[in-house]
Amino acid sequence: MRTIPAPRMLALLCAAGGVFALAAAGDIVWYLQTLRDAKQAVPPRTGNLVFVLPVLVLLAASLAGSAWRLVRPTSPQGAAASRWSPWFVALWAAVIGYALLLNYPLPPHVHHVDKFLIGALAVLVWSAWFFLKPARLADLLETPGYRWITVALVNVLIFIVAGEAVLRFADPVLARSGLFGDKQTPAALRPHVPVRGSIGVTNAQGFRDRERTFERAPGVPRVLALGDSMTWGAGVSYDETFTALLERSLQATRPGAEVINVGVPGWGPHEEFHLLKVYGIKLQPDIVLLDFFVGNDIQNERWEDTNLSRILVVAGQSYYVHSNGNRVHDTLGPDRWFLYHDLNYLITVGASRLRRAGEPRAGGTPAGETAPLVSRAHYVKAIRERDDIYRKADSPLFEEHWKRTLATLVELRDYLKDRNVPLVLVLIPDHVQLDRALQREFLAVIGAAPDRYDFEKPQRLLRDWCANNGVRLLDLLPEFQADADPGRLYFTNDYHLTAAGHRLTAKAIVPVLGKL
Repeated sequence: MRTIPAPRMLALLCAAGGVFALAAAGDIVWYLQTLRDAKQAVPPRTGNLVFVLPVLVLLAASLAGSAWRLVRPTSPQGAAASRWSPWFVALWAAVIGYALLLNYPLPPHVHHVDKFLIGALAVLVWSAWFFLKPARLADLLETPGYRWITVALVNVLIFIVAGEAVLRFADPVLARSGLFGDKQTPAALRPHVPVRGSIGVTNAQGFRDRERTFERAPGVPRVLALGDSMTWGAGVSYDETFTALLERSLQATRPGAEVINVGVPGWGPHEEFHLLKVYGIKLQPDIVLLDFFVGNDIQNERWEDTNLSRILVVAGQSYYVHSNGNRVHDTLGPDRWFLYHDLNYLITVGASRLRRAGEPRAGGTPAGETAPLVSRAHYVKAIRERDDIYRKADSPLFEEHWKRTLATLVELRDYLKDRNVPLVLVLIPDHVQLDRALQREFLAVIGAAPDRYDFEKPQRLLRDWCANNGVRLLDLLPEFQADADPGRLYFTNDYHLTAAGHRLTAKAIVPVLGKL
């Protein structure tokens, strides 16, 4: 097979790199202009993009200059490049190109932008050095140190490719037997961590609940509660959570009845649905409650929430991997490699076993055990981050979130319907929906007129969807609004429910479970 000479290959690669840098700079300019025209109340953080822009322009110029010199027959750049192997030129170009595409700065994500900036600066230094002092750079790349680095890189790549191929082929076997013959928790929560309340610690699966088994007593009702930190019970003890209160209420008439709490702080419906499929359905529930907090289950932070986790199942274990809309990152990123997760599993479980062998059981407070304490200004800002859900006019961002939410709800409905398990969608109101003073403060801060907002919009949309899709709905907003003092239902400067809020929630759900 005829090999392209190194100078010609490098000229093509430099030209392609220059075009990429120029296109990326144009992409950033277009993005920043779009943001300015959109006039968002809380635009995403763009400071680092401003630094990336001039680096990309300089990089495009430097690479273009190197490509132009390389095509000249007697240029010192061509003479330097002729001393290199075209295979190694292609190898390093592929690795650097992968790293830059993996961390492409759009859609924006802070640690991706930082890594892209570092990579672009490194390529800029190399291209400037090659343009100005090609012979000196060629001498450096012929030293034993560089050769060892290249050999190490080749070995690492062979290990990654071969290891990934073998583990993907063997994955069904590992899924059946378990990589270690051990079991991780289904939601990656730490088991037996101290929590407040009569249970003392989280259960063996890491949930803030008493121990449960897949087997169930005949004739005894079992309820499964899916949700986030609201269901977990942030800020209250285990015994004060609405799931514990529901269980005690059911047991008064149906001894042995169970309300199983699998709430996970920080999760959304798409993750909760996955948990149902890989774990919750094995508990054989008679009914499933999806505890849907309208404040952030449709949209959380305006821009960060577009970077949703995706579920990857490797060797029978579920991993919640970061996604940001970048096709290279979301398809070929290291956290999509089976090799990455299997090695990490071995290291994590092995280290855990060593710790348990030599130390007493570790304590600590799991995420969501306490409600966060923040300033009033920070609390109002958090409302601004997700206020698209309350705007009367649908923004493109809201439409994206709403479409994704409905897709998850449809899948969840169909999944349970196929198994003859009823679904109840429990809508937990947001604090701002009940606190008129907070609404006025929020509108004053953003300088918006009240007629631009409909704070009951999420419930109205979800009521319509449930009515049209045969899903039973329990909207807690009227119950909360009817309370003599709605302010007591939430913590100060926090949207999590107090013990009083949990009691009211349990009271409203009891009639729904009365026919079990």
